[in-house]
Amino acid sequence: MDDGGDMPLPSPKIGQAANKIASLGSSYLDFAKQFYADAKDRQANLDSVTGKVVGSQLGAQDTLSGWAAADRDRLEKVFQPLQDQYIADAQAWDSPERQAAAAAEARGDVVKAAASQDAARQRQQASMGVNPNSGRWAGADRAADTATALGAAGAENKARGDLRLQGMGLRASAIGMGNGLAGQASAALATGAQIGNSATGNVAAANSANINTAGIMQSGTQTAIDGYTKQAGVLTNLYNGQLSAWNAQNNAASQSNSDLMGAIGTGAGLIFSDENAKENKEPATGTLEAVRSMPVQEWDYKPGMGDGGRHIGTYAQHFKAATGKGDGHSIPVIDAIGVTMGAVKELDAKVEKLARGMPAYHRKGEPVGRGGRGIR
Repeated sequence: MDDGGDMPLPSPKIGQAANKIASLGSSYLDFAKQFYADAKDRQANLDSVTGKVVGSQLGAQDTLSGWAAADRDRLEKVFQPLQDQYIADAQAWDSPERQAAAAAEARGDVVKAAASQDAARQRQQASMGVNPNSGRWAGADRAADTATALGAAGAENKARGDLRLQGMGLRASAIGMGNGLAGQASAALATGAQIGNSATGNVAAANSANINTAGIMQSGTQTAIDGYTKQAGVLTNLYNGQLSAWNAQNNAASQSNSDLMGAIGTGAGLIFSDENAKENKEPATGTLEAVRSMPVQEWDYKPGMGDGGRHIGTYAQHFKAATGKGDGHSIPVIDAIGVTMGAVKELDAKVEKLARGMPAYHRKGEPVGRGGRGIR
């Protein structure tokens, strides 16, 4: 008996589907490569612009930091000593001593002016004939003295008040000057730090964009790998299906061979059929009718099925339906031989019965073979 033959060929559509999957993955990989190349060009332009911006920002940061350092240095070396002196002068400006000196100076000015006025008054009275020893003259002197005293006191108070106001203004001005310079240096330093942070952020953003560009290539490559993996899976499943079909065919062929050669003795090609090895024997009937019901045709196996040769015979489905033997896919050879022998015997009986009714019937001249009557 022949075995299951060559493995069946896969459906072309399955291979086409697998190739299409791989082609799609490869096409996407080509797309990803082109997209990646374009993205690299864009990234190069972005990096160039970012480098210029970052350089400008860092330059501005350095400039502002330099200004802040210069302002601080100037503050410490120039303005702080002036401020200290200015503050000291402002604090001492309205001291009691200075107030007293200012008051005395103001009083002296008033007294000097009063003396000048008194001399003029006396000259005027003398020209008018007023006696210096008279009460009129004395009254005029008292009035002049009183006016001088009042004027001197007012001048003193005013001088003290003006000096105090001047001192308060100087102190406020000195404090404001110092605060302003420190604030300017701090603001310049903060601005420089902010610009530096912005530059760092721009660099980080550019690096992130570059990483995302690399991810495009990774995604495309992974998609292509998935396509080839799916192709491999489809082809593997196809091969497994082919292998299963081939194994099933071989199993069927092996079953037939087992029926034919299951208990072979030392003589090759013989079926072990010793009567002493059998039991539950009973006559087989209906074999001729079974043979009549089975079609006998000439046919070829499909590609990849059987031995690929042209044969004559019936089909396993009809054999099982007529005899009850086999699995509907293969024909047990020993049963096929038995059915054929039984049908021949039944047909022989029918022929002999017909012959017996014929006048010229005889059985003389029959050749005799070894172990019994042979075939006429």
